[in-house]
Amino acid sequence: MRRLIIPGAIAVVVFLTTSSFAFLLTEEDFEYLKTHGVEKAGPLIQGLSPRETARMHALITDLRTKDDPVARRKAIEAALNEHREHQSWEIMNPGKLWNAREREIFKR
Repeated sequence: MRRLIIPGAIAVVVFLTTSSFAFLLTEEDFEYLKTHGVEKAGPLIQGLSPRETARMHALITDLRTKDDPVARRKAIEAALNEHREHQSWEIMNPGKLWNAREREIFKR
């Protein structure tokens, strides 16, 4: 039994600590993002949190914009710009997260 627990625990740790670009984005998502000039190994994608990655995947695969490529493109571009702003803010404020104030409000 112990022989199964240790490898399982290691697998969980490796899964949780892998880079965010491999968390929820599929190869199809990366192909779509490539049309926006966003590379799979680029700093924008690598800097996404799991929550932001999940949001990006949801926008790319959103059924509401399936037949409206202009609306999908606008939503993706808005999200990418927002992520760029968050990453820039974190660079300008070392050691802080862009949503730290939001987290403090919810603690109350």
